[in-house]
Formats: sequence, structure tokens, C-alpha cells
Amino acid sequence: MKLTVGKLKLLMNFIYQSFPEVEKVIVDKNGSSRFSAKTITFNFQDLERVLKAISKETRTYETRKKTAIANELAKVTQKVSPRTTKLSKGALSHHLSFYSDDVSLSEADVDAVLSLISLTPSLNVSVTENFIQTKDKINVAYLDDVIKKFKELMRVKNDNEKNWQSFFESHGWILANIFPFQVVLKGREAYVGGKTIENKEGRVVDFLYQNGFKDNYALLEIKTHNKTLIRKKPYRAPDTFSAHEDLSGAISQCLDQKSTFLTDMGQKYKALDPKVILVVGQKSNLDENQASCFELLRSNQKNVDIVTFDELLEKIKGLKDVLQT
Repeated sequence: MKLTVGKLKLLMNFIYQSFPEVEKVIVDKNGSSRFSAKTITFNFQDLERVLKAISKETRTYETRKKTAIANELAKVTQKVSPRTTKLSKGALSHHLSFYSDDVSLSEADVDAVLSLISLTPSLNVSVTENFIQTKDKINVAYLDDVIKKFKELMRVKNDNEKNWQSFFESHGWILANIFPFQVVLKGREAYVGGKTIENKEGRVVDFLYQNGFKDNYALLEIKTHNKTLIRKKPYRAPDTFSAHEDLSGAISQCLDQKSTFLTDMGQKYKALDPKVILVVGQKSNLDENQASCFELLRSNQKNVDIVTFDELLEKIKGLKDVLQT
């Protein structure tokens, strides 16, 4: 074994930090390794194994550091070429061995793992119960990340409609699951008609979907979780409440978008009776009487399906529970 100053220095720094009272470090060719407060004895083979591990990690770190520098400089000047590093056999499992089983994955992490799986020869991947459970664990970690981001947006006090639109665009399956049939996203902030000859007053819907058979469309409008659904003061005491203008105004907007779409686009695009969905407010903010009035209003609203943000969150949580059980 070749002993270098760098490897020994790293090892001794770790020992002195972990065992502040140590006075002697002994290397024994035949004896076993022993650790006490003041004396540490290394078996020669144990020491060799530790130093090899240090050397391997040091080389890996140096390679990653040089690659990171080159890639960042390549963004600044064309005189530096970006670098890539080959992921050798065993490198991934070695890297993951440094982490605990309690791992939280982001959407980007999940995509990276799945892309690696896609490169694996088909003979090495079998659909077994364990493999399915592994995929479920990845999905649960992804849903945990989605739920966390959803809750963060729900805590915002101002109207963050653009943030919600970006979030749902990144996780389009959430909105797609609202529909009772297969849909394909045709556009975000899609123009649905209504412009004057001055090119003004055009109607724009947040998300425009087409059904799987391509013979109808669906319009989906996103408001925010802060919009009020039902008035706080009863219309007729003690338990009859009317819709708040946030809700009634949003419904009117949805109906106008549908009407305009059918008038201006109905001849050009095959649209029989477009479904309209409105995502707005939080049902959990309502008391029992307000919630009853909201349900009556929603169930009798035939042209616009109303879904609240907290109901969407519960659907995501429900999917996570299914995967975990």
C-alpha cells in the first residue's frame, strides 16, 4: 500500500475530531483494530481499506469539481467545452449507500431515476412484486413533494393565480384527473375568441383540453384558494347563504368563455357541448350551513363543474394512501 500525506491527513483529522483525547495511533500488522479513548490501534489491512476508500472518494470529488467548473465556464465562454462524467458500474449504489432510507425525492430526482431504469437492459428488469413496490415508493416520494408544494401555495395570502397556473402546468395529471374521461391538454392561456375589430376583449381560458376521441373540448378556469365561495352574512337567517361575488363572477366568466368558444370556434373546431370546470376557493373555510348552501348551489349548477383547491389536495393525498397500502 502506498501511504500518501493527503490520505493520512484526512484520516487523522477525522480521528482527532471524533476522539479528542487520543494520544497514540498504532499500526499493527498482525493484531486486530482496537479503539479506546487515548489509544487507537489499526490492523494494517483495516487501515489499508480505509485509506483506499478515502482515495477513491477524493478522486471522485476532484473529477466532479473539475466537471462542475468546466460546465459553468462553458456557459460563459465558447472557449471552454462542457464535460460529462461516465456513471460506472456500482457508482450509483455506492453513492446511495451514504444516505439513509428516509429519502425525499423531487420531481427532477424521480425523472433522473426513471431515465436510468430506462437505460437498463430489459433482461435485467422484471416486473415482480418487489419491482412494483419500488416504483410505488418512487411515486409516493414524488407525491410527497407535490403535496408539499401544494400546501406552500395554499399558505400564500395574496391572489397567486399565475403561480397556481405554473404549478398545474408542471403537474398536469392533477387537473386531468378531474375529468371523467381522457383528455389532452391543447393549450395554457388559450384564446377562445371574442376579439373586436380593434383586436381587443379577447377571451382567454387558463387551460383548454380536448377529449380522447377529439370530438369535444373542455375549458378549465383556475382562480385561487383565497377566493370566497359563500357570503358570511346569511341571505335569510339563520341558515340560508348566497354565493359570494368571487364565485358568481367566476361562474359568469366561465359561461362567457364557453359561449364565445362555441360561437367563434365551434365551426372551425369540433366542439359539441364543451365541459367547463372552475377551480376556486376552499370548502374547509365554510361552516356547516355555508357548506350545505355551497353544495346545493354546486349540484344545481349544470353548466360549470366547481372544484375547490382543498378538494384537489385531498385527491392527491388519497392517491398517495392508495400507493402506500
